[in-house]
Amino acid sequence: MDQETNKKPNIEPEQEPSAEATPKSGRKKGRRGLRRALRRAYKRSEPARARFVEGRNRFCRGVRNAFDSVAAFFLKIWTVIGPTCQKIGHGIAVAARAVWRVLGPLLKKLWQRMKPGLIFLGNKIKAGCSYLAARFKGLNKAMQIGIGAVSGSLLLLIIALMVSAHVSRTAMLEAEATPDVGTLPVAVVTEAPTEAPSPSPIPEPLQDQVLKKGDDSPTVAVVQTRLMELGYMESDEPTEHFGSITEAALVRFQRHNDLNPDGQLGEGTWLLLMNEGAGAYVMQNGDEGDDVTEIQTRLYELGYLGKNFITGSFGEKTQAAVEEFQKANGIESDGKVGHDTVDVLYADEVVGNFFSKGEVNETIAAYQERLKKLGYLASSYKVKGKMDDATITAIRKFQDNNDLTPDGCLGPTTMAAMDSKEAKSYTLKLGMKGSEVKAVQKRLKALGYLTSNSQVNGYYGEATEDAVEEFQRRNGLSADGTVGPKTLEKLNSSSARKAAVKATPKPTAKPKTTKKPTKTSKTSKVTPKPTKKATAKPGSKATTKPKTTTKAPSKATPKPANTSNKRGVEKLIAIAESRIGCPYSGGAKGPNKFDCSGFVYWCMKQAGFSGGYLTSRAWRTTGRYKRITSIGSIQRGDILVFKGNSMATGHVGIYLGGGKMIDASSGAGQVRITSSVLSGSYWKQHFLMAYRIYD
Repeated sequence: MDQETNKKPNIEPEQEPSAEATPKSGRKKGRRGLRRALRRAYKRSEPARARFVEGRNRFCRGVRNAFDSVAAFFLKIWTVIGPTCQKIGHGIAVAARAVWRVLGPLLKKLWQRMKPGLIFLGNKIKAGCSYLAARFKGLNKAMQIGIGAVSGSLLLLIIALMVSAHVSRTAMLEAEATPDVGTLPVAVVTEAPTEAPSPSPIPEPLQDQVLKKGDDSPTVAVVQTRLMELGYMESDEPTEHFGSITEAALVRFQRHNDLNPDGQLGEGTWLLLMNEGAGAYVMQNGDEGDDVTEIQTRLYELGYLGKNFITGSFGEKTQAAVEEFQKANGIESDGKVGHDTVDVLYADEVVGNFFSKGEVNETIAAYQERLKKLGYLASSYKVKGKMDDATITAIRKFQDNNDLTPDGCLGPTTMAAMDSKEAKSYTLKLGMKGSEVKAVQKRLKALGYLTSNSQVNGYYGEATEDAVEEFQRRNGLSADGTVGPKTLEKLNSSSARKAAVKATPKPTAKPKTTKKPTKTSKTSKVTPKPTKKATAKPGSKATTKPKTTTKAPSKATPKPANTSNKRGVEKLIAIAESRIGCPYSGGAKGPNKFDCSGFVYWCMKQAGFSGGYLTSRAWRTTGRYKRITSIGSIQRGDILVFKGNSMATGHVGIYLGGGKMIDASSGAGQVRITSSVLSGSYWKQHFLMAYRIYD
């Protein structure tokens, strides 16, 4: 307490108020009084606070001591029992391995002999159950109707008894209250429903009808919607046509659900398809198709599968490769390829099966030298044969520039591309972003090829491409719009020519030419003639162009894109329209067959964009391009991203403007143009976002 009182000198001494005191001195005295009161309250509460802290510390020490004693007790027990348990466990493991060495091959051989018969028996039993379920569908419905009718009649009887009891009781009470009245009140009974309420509508049975390839029916749209929900078809606007894609999806469904894979929609397939217990699609052992080939190719690129096993048929080797890939990348190792596995396969941070980060190898050193020659590693980089961050970044840049998936893995495909004479040196081009792009943009602006600060944004867009082309023409280089070693050297040199000053007056000279005819056309006869021609020519062209776009989807043979006089958005759309009529195929990336994401990827590559392949789900999270969140703000050339009936599936396409989109449609079975993006309900309900790839 003496120490506490020694702190009083910090308190200013009180002074007697003088005759010249002001209101400010009064406020100061009030604040000093408040501080003194707070200090006194704090001193009074100090002993209680000290007791609370001491009790809390005692409690914590007691709990800690208790836990320490329990841990010491179990530690003593384990020191006695632990070695014995380890020996027993090791002995059991050794015995189990020895037994499995003897019995394992016998059991495997036995299973291989019994497996075909058991599968055949299971298929027959399941097919029979499906057949019986389909045949007794009508009987079950009749029984349900009968039970419903009986329940309804019982309900009506109970209601009638309750109403009559209520009426009689009311009449008795009124008779007791008014004994002279001889008439009873008339009961008003509301009509009860004659039938039980029907359940939510379900699809009607096929009634012995079988739908197959080539048929058109509203039921086909229901089937396609259900197949899309289960993942057997890519999410898209369903159609009423039973095409080859619907048939292939139905075959996969039947195979995965142990039905006869005939690709036809019979009663048994219909009932199981519409059942809640229908199995969803996951690529697995026994599947075949282009999507399997794409997965096998990707596993080969990452080093998990040999090149000889890229067969388009999912067998045991592919399953083992998938399991190994899943273990290395922290995914549940089941040997099946679902949406999550596909997303990781094409992710930027995927783990390959070749050289890992930090590994030192002579092969790595050889390809580091190759990367230096191609310009992906700096000339000052010291080759040590170690897989470091600089090497991984250089590999990604090489892959990005050579139409490979930019995963940073030095796999067989990447090594073969580096060894090729056609390997492209390091260039900056459309779609790239980063500090290197920004440095080029700053230099272009300093030379006058870019005019505004907003164009120096680190993204290699259309404006940057045009500026690079103009620079290349002015400096005697090949005008391809990309920044390669020669362009970069010239750009950074002191002899680089600046933008022409005459480029700005050229647009002002054009209106002068338009003014000259108006000055000479003094008579009224001269002016109507050009107006008639001007209205006739555009009118005829405008009417013919839409006709070609509506007829184009029916063509099966694509035409080469004429992009010689087109740039930017129009070049991309011309490339996309040249593929109209190409067949849809799951996992295909062109040039003559596509799925939706493969179609967008191929078109952007042909238009000069840099960047790896993105799945329809990966498009939702990419940060490469400007994101548009409102469907009302989309523009011609934007990439549209949609979800399926669930977030596990999706769809992408290229917007043409006017509510039209070009895409690879699983429902239509080909690359087509749809005009219902803004007018229909399907695309509006499933729209997620769009990306503006041209600035």
